[in-house]
Amino acid sequence: MKLNEIRIRDPYIVAHEGYYYLFGSFICNIADRSLRVMRSSDLIEWDEPKVIFTLDENSWATNSDGISGYCDIWAPEIHRYNGKFYLFVSLLGKDGKRGTQIAVSDTVDGIYEPIINAPSTPKADSCIDGTLYVEKGIPYMVYSADWPFNFSSEKKCYIGRICAVELTEDLKRPSGKPFVLFESDQAPTSADRPAVHDYKGETVTRYGSDAPFILRLSDGRLLLTWSPYPNMNYIVAGAISKNGSIFGKWEHLAEPIYDKNGGHAMFFEDFDGSKKMVIHGPEDDQNERTLIFNACEENGKIVLR
Repeated sequence: MKLNEIRIRDPYIVAHEGYYYLFGSFICNIADRSLRVMRSSDLIEWDEPKVIFTLDENSWATNSDGISGYCDIWAPEIHRYNGKFYLFVSLLGKDGKRGTQIAVSDTVDGIYEPIINAPSTPKADSCIDGTLYVEKGIPYMVYSADWPFNFSSEKKCYIGRICAVELTEDLKRPSGKPFVLFESDQAPTSADRPAVHDYKGETVTRYGSDAPFILRLSDGRLLLTWSPYPNMNYIVAGAISKNGSIFGKWEHLAEPIYDKNGGHAMFFEDFDGSKKMVIHGPEDDQNERTLIFNACEENGKIVLR
């Protein structure tokens, strides 16, 4: 199967031992309770999907919001940590709040088993798109605290936040208090341009904060990419921590890295050592595909080729 034939959201690619592995939110009906992976040797032709994770009926989470008609298992990421592979996946709790659960496998395309039957994101918020970041040996979950539990009565709209929380060494639970890196209406690529759309029969105004991903640049600074919906146009925005720490001051890029109605970015290196940025696009029901760009550092910035 060719890459441009695969309908997928939130694609995530791992290069490992001669093969590329594609994870993502494959569009499945609500009867499906599984995540899949596809394998390729050239990023063009891909094997048939293989199940790697199945949501147990006794899980804290459910597989459907009862609205979209699709399987509600989102945004899988795979991280190598302490000699094993860890799956970070966003699920909808039976209490109506979302969270990122972590599962583990000995192999990149093996069966992933939950490390606990609970999310590793803070339970007080509705959290999605958790990613792993390690600084000085300490693991952190960076995630989006997003709607529908983030309404600001002061600003009269939903405002997403990019947050982080220190995890225990075994990744099972938060070990510190969550902290906010920034709010989504603060960025020049998002400010004063909220998404306006229907939700459960009502028109809502929302500043989204999807898909945080942290990349260390060659000069030691941190780049955090994320995806808001300014005026209903899905983009890849960025923020920089100049001191190279998650606790640094995050300065927003004035222009988006990508602004053609695609987002949810991640980065990987291919087997030739070239850095790639991966997104889904367009943000258009039925037409989502994996898009792969060469991501070059030029004058301290990421430039797509």
